[in-house]
Amino acid sequence: MGFSKIESVITGQIAGLFQKRGSVEPSALIKALEREVIRQQKKTPEGLVVPNDYTILLSEEDCHRLSAARVIKALYETVERKIIRENCFMDGSLSVRIEKMFDGDDAIVVRSKCIDDGRIDEDTIDLENDVLSKTLVEDAAVDDDEQTIVADKKMLVTTMKTIIPRQIEYDIATLSVKGREKPELVLGERQVYIGRRDSNDLVLDDDAVSRVHAYISYERHRHVLRDADSLNGTFVNKKPIEKHLLRHGDKITIGSSTIVYEVL
Repeated sequence: MGFSKIESVITGQIAGLFQKRGSVEPSALIKALEREVIRQQKKTPEGLVVPNDYTILLSEEDCHRLSAARVIKALYETVERKIIRENCFMDGSLSVRIEKMFDGDDAIVVRSKCIDDGRIDEDTIDLENDVLSKTLVEDAAVDDDEQTIVADKKMLVTTMKTIIPRQIEYDIATLSVKGREKPELVLGERQVYIGRRDSNDLVLDDDAVSRVHAYISYERHRHVLRDADSLNGTFVNKKPIEKHLLRHGDKITIGSSTIVYEVL
């Protein structure tokens, strides 16, 4: 056994000394969450649908140790990827959280449910009730007092009411162009564009490709490929498409390029 292998074994043994026997690892959370997604599949006229709200209950020690942003991100991506691999759908925004259980059981408990997305998004800033309540505003007033600042309420609300951009970018799938070494594009939840124009997310330098040839949107937690009225068409698995729900392993043909869609 070489020095590097011996060092690796010793390092693993030392790490094990600081880990309580029976403590939960992130990989166990991922497997439990994947099982819950499969278990909760419901048949509907629109296809298989899974819940959008997941709570993982752990012992107090495991809860504190695993309630890290990177773990939550991995769990979120686990659900999104599993939905695609199982050819399911999800309605509403996905929520995954870790909470402490109170019965002293060290097992992993996963609870899931469907939640209506009608509630107010926490990232939304309600300037009309927050900022404007502390600002002197009028509908279209003119004040001669130079010490008083008067804003047009209608214009202020229209121009300032906004949503804070989500800080986390989730990695769900990739697009790989055959003949190129690395995946060209990692897909998350945002819409991406494919074509000859340099400003596209995936650029194909080919005269047979339109400037904006196709685009991929994210609908019901699935990637949907659409042809953008291109001149020569978009093909998936050698068949022409106008709209196609992408599945793992699909081969997209645009011009002379073959692009493979793969779930991470």
